Amino acid sequence: MTMSPNVTLYVALAFYAAGTLAAFLSLFTHEKWTQNAGLAAMIAGFASHTVWIGTICRLTGHPPLTNLAEASSFVGWVVFAVELVLYLRYRVHAAAFFVYPLVLILLTISAVVREPFAKLSPALRSNLFTAHILSTTVGIAGLFIGLAFSYLAYVQDRSLREKTRGRLWEWIPSLSVCKLVSYRALAIGFSIYTVGIVTGVLWSYRTNVGLMELRIKQIGAVVAWVLFAVLLQSYISGAFRGRRTVVISACAFIAILVAILGIHHG
Repeated sequence: MTMSPNVTLYVALAFYAAGTLAAFLSLFTHEKWTQNAGLAAMIAGFASHTVWIGTICRLTGHPPLTNLAEASSFVGWVVFAVELVLYLRYRVHAAAFFVYPLVLILLTISAVVREPFAKLSPALRSNLFTAHILSTTVGIAGLFIGLAFSYLAYVQDRSLREKTRGRLWEWIPSLSVCKLVSYRALAIGFSIYTVGIVTGVLWSYRTNVGLMELRIKQIGAVVAWVLFAVLLQSYISGAFRGRRTVVISACAFIAILVAILGIHHG
């Protein structure tokens, strides 16, 4: 009897849910062991998540990027992989409060949508299309990490100016570390995301003999690109602070989600 590939998906979801719950519990216990328990659960979920992605690749013969369920799952996988690397480098616990729920939500979308695993259509078998999907997905993951650390920088900066401590205070690293990681993640993610948009336009032009049609996912992707460009410009100009930045970041996050969910509608 062959085990359903979705078993590893549900196992990953269970571990991600436990990890997210443990992370939020640490806001009230202020105990490091709850954070460590949450990280252990997330790593276990990540391992099961990796097996699920590998199973999709084996069954379909292509990267898990061609429909909403696959793309959402892959974005979540890359986001946690980057978060794990950053944790090992900077020991940043506070990012868990944003990254863990995001990964859980993205994988939940994959579980709820339940789009079938299918061989790649001959029309999509193109190196240009693969480059477009892969760079866009990785770029989005980098931008999500950048947004998480941007908010941490905002919270840390506000706490220092107002001389108050919130629940996140003891979990947040120095303001300089938050700004450094945020800027690098946004800059790298934006660069890769830009490559994804450009290759998407070129692929659309090649297949449709014209510019790409403006559907939900394309509009969301372009709006997100503009908003992230504004965020980077504010970093360069030294104006990356205040509620204006938080509002722009929130709008960019929503635009990215619209682009991801738009995949389901073509």
